[in-house]
Amino acid sequence: MKQSKRLLAVLGAVCALNFIGHLICLPFLPDVIPVHWNFAGQADGWGPKETNLIQAALPALMLLLLWFLPRIDPKGQNFEKFAPLWRGTMTGFVLFFCALTWVFVLAAFGVLPDGIMGMLIGGGIGVLFILLGNYMPRARQNYTFGCRTPWALADEHNWARTQRMGGITFIIMGAVILLTGMLGGVLGEVPVLALLLGVTLGGVVWIYVYSFLVFKGWMK
Repeated sequence: MKQSKRLLAVLGAVCALNFIGHLICLPFLPDVIPVHWNFAGQADGWGPKETNLIQAALPALMLLLLWFLPRIDPKGQNFEKFAPLWRGTMTGFVLFFCALTWVFVLAAFGVLPDGIMGMLIGGGIGVLFILLGNYMPRARQNYTFGCRTPWALADEHNWARTQRMGGITFIIMGAVILLTGMLGGVLGEVPVLALLLGVTLGGVVWIYVYSFLVFKGWMK
């Protein structure tokens, strides 16, 4: 519990410093900045520079959400059983979103090479998925984190089996996202979007099917 409170304070300070840094940079930003990029990493949406402050606030909102959810989870006591994993997840997400806000600033200043945004964002998300997949089997039953199928939530054995399969699935999904981030400009927007939707929906469906098969005793 003390470690969780200490981590919350540290990450809160990181979020505050991150936001202050963006406030300092705000006067130097162009009046109009890119706020959206296509799969090829080309900017295709712009907004006022004050938009960057909204982006800078997202890490703090993410931290508050991740801190709050276990406290309203019906199985919230189980978070203590995988506390290191949950603390690592909180840290990873907050640091990733903080880093992402500065990627947007670098893009606004024209520092980043044209077309690299897809690689940076896709690569970062892909790595997060791969890391989650590696550590997901350590999670215990809860309604917030992991592959929360009805059959897994009803049975601890099913939960353990589902998390192991979910971890493998997340690693595959992360590898595909990482690949599309690198090759988005070559493959084109429609093939990349179809590939991402296919692997995401396919992964979710497979996890539910697998958990059901374990429940029925058909998956040994």
